Amino acid sequence: MRLTRLGARFEPLPAVSNGACSVPAPLRLIGLDGVELPQPATLVCGAAEALARWTTEVQEAATKHLGQPLKGLTVSTSYECRGQNHNPEARLSEHAVANGVDVMGFTFTARAPITVMPLPGDSPEARFLDQARSRACNFFRTVLGPGSDAAHANHLHLDERDRTSGHRLCQ
Repeated sequence: MRLTRLGARFEPLPAVSNGACSVPAPLRLIGLDGVELPQPATLVCGAAEALARWTTEVQEAATKHLGQPLKGLTVSTSYECRGQNHNPEARLSEHAVANGVDVMGFTFTARAPITVMPLPGDSPEARFLDQARSRACNFFRTVLGPGSDAAHANHLHLDERDRTSGHRLCQ
């Protein structure tokens, strides 16, 4: 119900049962309020809601810094049964339980897309990416991107991993 009120377009999917990568109630997120997802994201409801709420903040940042409305989010990975950073010996990634999403870039109606990457200087694009990333920390428990480590140099990893005492990781 909350996703519908946020303007998200989604459809329920059958439960995923793949060993430790079980997802009892996944959703296929098709679009957000006025924002396209050219590649749908398979997420649990809480992660889909966090993405929808964050996207409203990204929309504000796009208007403020770029003078353009956000048209779409380029998503690469959502659900994928694997270990963290694709390491089969690591603990399961939040992607393995449809609780994480990787955002590669942003598209706009009347300007070139912006790819997530380190942007030097004080350009409008750099300010936009900085604000999009910092605002993600209000909605997701984990936010990793360029500068946090080599594995996240070209995207924003956003997830809702539960941590003790409500700790958040925002890098």
